[in-house]
Amino acid sequence: MAKGKIFISYRREDTSGESGRLKDKLEQVFGQENIFYDVETLEVGLNFDQSIAKALDESKVLLAMIGPHWLKVTDSEGKPRILKSQDWVRKEISLALQKNLRVIPILVNGATMPDSKDLPDELQELSLKHAKEISSSRWNYDVSELVKVLEKIIDKKEEPKPQPVPEPRTNPRPYVPLPQQKSWWAKNYLWVLGSVLFFAVIVGMCVPNEEVSNDTEQPTSMTEEEMIQARENSPEGSEISESLTLSDPSTSSSTNQETEGIPDLNGYWILKDPQGNQSTLFFSQNGNQFEFVEYNILNVQIGQGQGKIEGNQLDSEYYNSLFEVSGSISLSTGNNGRTWEGQVSIPAAGTSSQISLTRN
Repeated sequence: MAKGKIFISYRREDTSGESGRLKDKLEQVFGQENIFYDVETLEVGLNFDQSIAKALDESKVLLAMIGPHWLKVTDSEGKPRILKSQDWVRKEISLALQKNLRVIPILVNGATMPDSKDLPDELQELSLKHAKEISSSRWNYDVSELVKVLEKIIDKKEEPKPQPVPEPRTNPRPYVPLPQQKSWWAKNYLWVLGSVLFFAVIVGMCVPNEEVSNDTEQPTSMTEEEMIQARENSPEGSEISESLTLSDPSTSSSTNQETEGIPDLNGYWILKDPQGNQSTLFFSQNGNQFEFVEYNILNVQIGQGQGKIEGNQLDSEYYNSLFEVSGSISLSTGNNGRTWEGQVSIPAAGTSSQISLTRN
């Protein structure tokens, strides 16, 4: 297996915090897979001797973390652990020296290099190694200097290749969807309805007013001489009585019965829709039958129709001569024909609109 890893050896009771902090920094530079850190990276299923030996076989450098208590940590009997052959730190450093790895003592928290007389025989060489000091007060600087040393021995992890950035398009043309073509009716049905619903008060102003004569035939006053002459000619007044002609009541009542109860439509009416559009209709009525002519705001004839009245219901055919379409008008009244409400329908366009009819 390729050798190119860093083994960190430390005592938990001495430099646990500093070792973990250094491990995090080295992983950022060299990669997590290239750092062995005590039990975190030892393989399961192997005993400690085998795991340590395998890890050191894959390493180029061992960092021996030495703090102020590195030599002072004792076992349950009060003996320094570094002097015991089964001490794991002793085994790690001793095996690294046997395998000719680069062993770098790391002095933290003001520690000094141990004297050779305080070390077992297999660690005597450690006292001869050049140490690197890392101080908490200048941690970042000291660690960066250590990294410079390790970069000469261990390859840094590969930086991720930058993803190619597509060149921005110059003045991209926005997508504009083409409008869907509309049918003739979809584009013009409002004109058809408008021709029915638009009225103009101007039209009513342009229609000549019917003059109603206030002249009534006044009875001719008889002079005094004529009255004397009449009395002489007919002292009983029978000739005057016989000369008066009275209308037959039966004759006049028969004419009234023909139109009794049928609303009067004759004349000019204003047709409106809820949006305020209006036009003018001129009605001619005969009994319950009628016909009408429609004018737009320019006093131009644009439509006509005919129909009949039954009770309070008005139904009429309608023809628009401007667009050459046919329809129907259906209205009803609740005040004996003074106003009408209903709708106009154009089946060809599939449209209808509410309208009202009031006398002009």
